[in-house]
Amino acid sequence: MSFVLIGISSLYLISAMIVLSSKNNFQSVIWFGIMGSVSAVIMMIIGAPDVAMTQFSVGVALVLIVYIMALKKQRRVRLGFLAVPSMIEESPSGLRGLEWEIIQLVDEKEGYHVEPVKFSSKEEALKAVENHEVDLICGAFTEDDVSGRTKGIPYLETSIFICNGEEIDFVRLKHLSRNAISPTPKFLKKSSYVFVISMNSPDLERDIYEGLNEISSSGNIEKIVGRYL
Repeated sequence: MSFVLIGISSLYLISAMIVLSSKNNFQSVIWFGIMGSVSAVIMMIIGAPDVAMTQFSVGVALVLIVYIMALKKQRRVRLGFLAVPSMIEESPSGLRGLEWEIIQLVDEKEGYHVEPVKFSSKEEALKAVENHEVDLICGAFTEDDVSGRTKGIPYLETSIFICNGEEIDFVRLKHLSRNAISPTPKFLKKSSYVFVISMNSPDLERDIYEGLNEISSSGNIEKIVGRYL
């Protein structure tokens, strides 16, 4: 019997470790359900059917229902984006890019329900965030794009150039070079890329600031930038 108790205790310990290390809330709920069901079966095998039924009905079914109801009420984030190579763009497997990876790292901690919305121009995206149609927009927006209009959360320094009579940022200049176009840029000034946030989303703004601080302190931001830029 002592061996069984040790085994059950170990099972609960392993279950707790897996739940705590899960990357999102949904995985945690799934693992909790699996481990709870296994422990109920063990209780049944060792001759404790009452305990097994209690574990299954209360410890598994009821708790899972409560968790799932809570997940349905998780924060919905409407993410507007302008497709920009290396920053955020569509691929056969979904969205990819520097900004998308950063958003995913923040999402892993907060467990958002992210709903991407694609825009065709900067102005269209900026109007959407100003009218609170989306919570957040990205796509190589700079501080200059949002100045005097809405909030921008800076996350990476960049440079602005004059190129063929147009004011462009480093990523767009790099994209021109990759497409066999020979730009003749002239450095204008320093700036920063920003995540553009709706004035109606102070909670999201706080979460992104906290997430960026953690990503920067861990060195992950440099790794992501290195992969794409």
